[in-house]
Amino acid sequence: MKCFYHPEQDAVGMCPQCGKAACRDCMKEVDGGILCKGCIAQRIQAVQAEGKAVLQDRQATIDRATRRLKISKTVFVVFFIFGICVSAPMVYHTIFSNDPQLPGLFRIVVVPGIVLGSAWTGYVAWSFFWGFPAILAGLRRMFSKIGCLVVLNPVMWLILPLVLYFITAFVGTFYSIFGGGLSQYLKTRRVARGEV
Repeated sequence: MKCFYHPEQDAVGMCPQCGKAACRDCMKEVDGGILCKGCIAQRIQAVQAEGKAVLQDRQATIDRATRRLKISKTVFVVFFIFGICVSAPMVYHTIFSNDPQLPGLFRIVVVPGIVLGSAWTGYVAWSFFWGFPAILAGLRRMFSKIGCLVVLNPVMWLILPLVLYFITAFVGTFYSIFGGGLSQYLKTRRVARGEV
């Protein structure tokens, strides 16, 4: 029997993967088995393709995280500006009012108060942007393990969504504002930097 790759040389064995006869130069030990050089080349190509796919998937994840970070900053700025715009008439009235009952200290405090209130509005919207998706994902995981809810009667189908909505709103609000939004933001920032 002659080598598939070198027809002038005698074969020393057959490749267990493809069944081709190969000489000593064309057979190599790979992962405890012996393969011909054609199968080794295919395995190397497969490993390289898998590595490339993993790198592309990782880059896509980093791109999604970077996009979410940019959107979250936009959410904060939009709601901060919204807070300023809503309170601008009050600031104008307070500063330029001729009302003698309006204390002078109130006029000094109202502008920083409006800025802080607008920053709080921006933070609340920003934290909801990060916190609520985490709460909804948790609910989705929880209900995926429960199974089918078809056995509920029609009245429960009306009550259950309302109860779930209020529970989600209550838990999501506290989770988002008191650190959950920041936690989700920091996780996404680590992903965008490629640290995870």
